[in-house]
Amino acid sequence: MSRDDEALVTIATFTTSFEASLARGALEAVGIAAVVPGEESGTFSTYSRNRGDPAVSVLQVLESDRDRAVAELRRRQMHIAGPRSD
Repeated sequence: MSRDDEALVTIATFTTSFEASLARGALEAVGIAAVVPGEESGTFSTYSRNRGDPAVSVLQVLESDRDRAVAELRRRQMHIAGPRSD
């Protein structure tokens, strides 16, 4: 499978899009491509958990980069998401 066909996985959640953007920048600084959905459009959209929980901003990376990205966020003492249960 090429990286173009690889799935994005959510590795962290944040209560603000600003925090998500900082984490994205931290990963990109060490060569890990990351996205905050909605950020590129300038809307800073958020995902809702659809259970009455507050909306959150998510940080996603390619599945093959997951372990390295999680390790980098932990090294920087940033919040790491558990598995989402939709």
